[in-house]
Amino acid sequence: MEFPHELKDLYPDKIIEVRGNAEALTVIVKANVNINEFSGELREKYNHLDNPHILFIKHEDKQDFERLILE
Repeated sequence: MEFPHELKDLYPDKIIEVRGNAEALTVIVKANVNINEFSGELREKYNHLDNPHILFIKHEDKQDFERLILE
């Protein structure tokens, strides 16, 4: 399975911005998004990717990142 580069379009109610490159993406989510639940949702949906992807997920109003590796 290919990883979609249109994450922001797929989750407009949760994602504010996606930036990065082929190595890793930074996903900035809205303040009301539960990062653990969102990460679990992404893990379930993208659990058989052709290539692993690293996501760094953070809230719009915080500096801490949550690292997620999708394989």
